[in-house]
Amino acid sequence: MKSQYPIGLHINKLSRLISRKVDASVLSSIDDNITVSQAYVIDFITDNSDRDVFQKDLEMEFDLKRSSVSLMLNNMEKHDLIKRVPVSEDARLKKIVLTEKAVEISKKISAAIDSVEGQLAESMDQDEINTFLNMLNKIRSNIE
Repeated sequence: MKSQYPIGLHINKLSRLISRKVDASVLSSIDDNITVSQAYVIDFITDNSDRDVFQKDLEMEFDLKRSSVSLMLNNMEKHDLIKRVPVSEDARLKKIVLTEKAVEISKKISAAIDSVEGQLAESMDQDEINTFLNMLNKIRSNIE
């Protein structure tokens, strides 16, 4: 029996629309020749600046294979966006650190994401935003 209220379909469509909007905004905000995936890695590392970030963290966060993340990090290192720095506890482990170039790019990425976030909530007041977030949490709980 087909659902009278295709909530999942609407959420999926909205998710794709938001993704495309954010991707376009991020790409148009950065001058350098980097991919949107690399931009999101820069943003993730910036958001987690209070702790060390390792390749494994990126694999888990973005649900990517080790080889894919390794290739991306190699390219980012080649373009002077990151450095891999050994940690004192285990020389085999290398934390990923942004270069000054990437820190400057991260400011543009953050502004682009914030701009889209602002558009999403433009005509809503705080109560409506809170209600919407509560509904999303209920939906997430229903399917987990």
